[in-house]
Amino acid sequence: MGYNDGLRQVAETLPIKVGKILVTGATGLIGSCCIDALLYANEYCGCRFKIFALGRSQEKISKRFKGKVTPVVQDVVMPLTLDVVFDYIIHAASNADPKMYALQPAETIITNVIGTKNVLEYCKKNIDTRLLLTSTFEVYGKIDGIDVYSENMVGLVDFHMLRNGYTESKRCAEMLVNSYIDEYGIDAVICRLASIYGPTMLLNDSKAHAQFIRNALHGENIALKSKGEQRRTYCYVLDAVSALFMVLSKGEIGEAYNIANENSVASIADVASCCAKIVGTKVVFDIPDTVESKGFSKPQNCILDNKKLKSLGWEGRYSLEEGFTETIDELRKNERRGQKSLCLNN
Repeated sequence: MGYNDGLRQVAETLPIKVGKILVTGATGLIGSCCIDALLYANEYCGCRFKIFALGRSQEKISKRFKGKVTPVVQDVVMPLTLDVVFDYIIHAASNADPKMYALQPAETIITNVIGTKNVLEYCKKNIDTRLLLTSTFEVYGKIDGIDVYSENMVGLVDFHMLRNGYTESKRCAEMLVNSYIDEYGIDAVICRLASIYGPTMLLNDSKAHAQFIRNALHGENIALKSKGEQRRTYCYVLDAVSALFMVLSKGEIGEAYNIANENSVASIADVASCCAKIVGTKVVFDIPDTVESKGFSKPQNCILDNKKLKSLGWEGRYSLEEGFTETIDELRKNERRGQKSLCLNN
């Protein structure tokens, strides 16, 4: 099965069928896959979506979506002044690269907080718009003795570490959403994403699993930068996007939902071994440089409980091996076309 087959499955089961939708972060890992699913649904499933793609580059939006969306060319830190009433907004614009948390900590915080505030101000003026904020499993922080996190848990975050500006700003974004719900009566839900991967990823992403995929694409041994014992919940991007649309349609106002596949809980070493197995290479150890290590989180297990998501009727489709196999296969096809990734952001 390939990426287009997966898109078909997502499109055929979309719980919404019509509407004007704004996707911020339109050429990123999550946003681009959301738009791919909507476009497929329009073309093959009889859906009627009017899709608006917000990003900073007209060229990237045009190349990625071939003129099939309405581009909204701006930085999300600028106010939204569109004279359009959206039915839905998927707010996926964020700096999600650990290396950049260290190199651009201020910009990371500003994008997450001010960008979310600008989207919320739009919703305040257009009260019937439903907003979905993409957040992260990192908001849970650390709770001693806890490996499995449900949505009501709150842990500690070391705010002396620059890379935690990402975590704290995502926490602030969630708080802003709930504040606007309470004070202004907007309609919004929150999705806390697990470690998401897929062929719409940016190939310069410094996350560990992205580095493994790069190694695999080049037929190189997988560089593991620790013992790799840290366990996380992973989720293939098409499973994640199907979950986002389920929450967008059926989620309760103000509630947060873990976006995770219970069949994809793995250690970093497991993921490295999976990628190596797919391409017939092996895992080796490497030591991170100073800048990279500043961006990495300290090792801790973070397994997301997805019972709340599943109560809406969602089920994941991809195992860890299936997801990484499809990712590597699709990126190989793209490289043969002279295209580094589906996102064209490299």
